[in-house]
Amino acid sequence: SSGINAEYGGFKNVDSYYPGGFPDLQAKVEETSEQDTENYPSKNWCYITGRSDICPTPLPRSYVSTADDILSLGDKVKLVDVRPRSYKQSIKGAARVPANKKQAMKKFLKKVKEDVETLVVFCEIGDLAFEGAKAIIKLGWEGPIYFFDNGGYKDLKKLF
Repeated sequence: SSGINAEYGGFKNVDSYYPGGFPDLQAKVEETSEQDTENYPSKNWCYITGRSDICPTPLPRSYVSTADDILSLGDKVKLVDVRPRSYKQSIKGAARVPANKKQAMKKFLKKVKEDVETLVVFCEIGDLAFEGAKAIIKLGWEGPIYFFDNGGYKDLKKLF
């Protein structure tokens, strides 16, 4: 049987087999995600479950047409740029917290805990934003957290 890539809606590398397709896509995505213990949970799994104690909420580029779409996601929304510091420019008012700098992330979370209720994490591409958002959750963030997917800094820069 032939496989297709179900990339629509954020899914990547999830094979569906024809004829008839895969009867329980959620079970297959969960199984695949759990098998990859180093990267668990996968981005695909978080698209299915939404926000949880291990998953950030996906925010696909196609859902965002204005800055207000992002700023209305919750109270006291903060954009978080998780790109390495070698990227000099960022969006005005966004926090710069490189995803590969655990100490910087801890310091950031301690500082914003009182003043921020919702985080929107972005990078150059959605995969790195997802990894950054997962790292923030692992460090103890319990509030709403979104990762900007299927796009990144260049797309957001047009809105802000």
